[in-house]
Amino acid sequence: MPRLKTTTNKYFRAPLLASIAIIILQSLSSCAKEEGEGGLAKIHGKVYAYNLNKLQQVADSGYIGAHKVYISYGDHITVDDEVVTSYDGSYAFRELYKGDYTVFTYSYCDGCALNQEVFIQKVKISSVRESVELKDFKVTKE
Repeated sequence: MPRLKTTTNKYFRAPLLASIAIIILQSLSSCAKEEGEGGLAKIHGKVYAYNLNKLQQVADSGYIGAHKVYISYGDHITVDDEVVTSYDGSYAFRELYKGDYTVFTYSYCDGCALNQEVFIQKVKISSVRESVELKDFKVTKE
């Protein structure tokens, strides 16, 4: 029995190849990770506090526990994550990807709007397993 030559295969081959190419391109572009959680890098530091008396003089000072520290990923202006310092004033943001970050905390400030002042440190993580130690945040408490 003679074989019939089918021509329908060539009509399905082009869309199939185009679909495969699109899937491959999408998977390659998704490999580029943005700032945020899921990586292997770390940003860490400490918060040092000055305790003010009623005359606004330093009554006591030391590394402070239970103080909130915040982080924003990339060019975000909102809080992406927050941590609370340990008893020794230390904090860490772990499992970060390479990229730009903004770490900040608030301090009491007599005479400032809402009696608070923000302290900001910009950070760039350049390698996958980088560990960046920031300078101490120096805040005041009333």
